[in-house]
Amino acid sequence: MTREFTFKQYLESKEKLREAVKNTPQRVAEYSVRKYCKMPIGESKDSKEYVALKPKHKIIVEWLYADVDNPTPLNVKFEGIEDLDTDQEFATFWSGQKLQKWLLRNARETLNFP
Repeated sequence: MTREFTFKQYLESKEKLREAVKNTPQRVAEYSVRKYCKMPIGESKDSKEYVALKPKHKIIVEWLYADVDNPTPLNVKFEGIEDLDTDQEFATFWSGQKLQKWLLRNARETLNFP
């Protein structure tokens, strides 16, 4: 079964695709900590602080996919930690690859399906 488009619909669909390419995709991923560990947070190595994590704590990372193979972490949130506010966002000085490697060793991504 073929679906026919008008020329106007064709031009509108091309314009939508051009607009979508201009927008850099972002994604919020939730991770569940697997073992006792510490994660450094802060703007730079000089001003870093460590957050002590236990199993079942949650780490929420907002990723910016300017490069599909190497996303950039925009901010990090924590859930389940008594000393920290759940709405407080933290910056990380780690590169995307280093944070992904740390998360791979110390946490599991929680899959949330709607």
